[in-house]
Amino acid sequence: MTEKLTLKKLSGELETLRTRVQELELQLERKLETTLEKAAARLKSRIESNRLPGHGASIDTEARQQLIAEEAYLIAEQRGFQGGDAAEDWARAEKQVNHRLMQESIVGKSAPPGKRPVTKKTTTKPSSRAK
Repeated sequence: MTEKLTLKKLSGELETLRTRVQELELQLERKLETTLEKAAARLKSRIESNRLPGHGASIDTEARQQLIAEEAYLIAEQRGFQGGDAAEDWARAEKQVNHRLMQESIVGKSAPPGKRPVTKKTTTKPSSRAK
């Protein structure tokens, strides 16, 4: 027996579909937030664990670019990935990374405790030629 489609039945089905779509959107939103949080945590962990070169050393271009890329991602994340400009994020990240590298190069912060560069002690020996 075929049912006669009525406006009331169609409205009910449409409302059911809308509700289901809203539920699916919420699920997707939660999954996206979780995924972004995990990715951000991994990036932060990598940045924190990434040891920069010690006092007086230089960093290679690839490592510096990676630090800038990670910093730019964190900048975008801080504003919830809403608005902004990727080029501006990159420029700001570059300034921050350059500043941090400069500070660590000057202060020598990057060397782990107890592993700071050792300076040779020079002792003055009496000259064997003195008579």
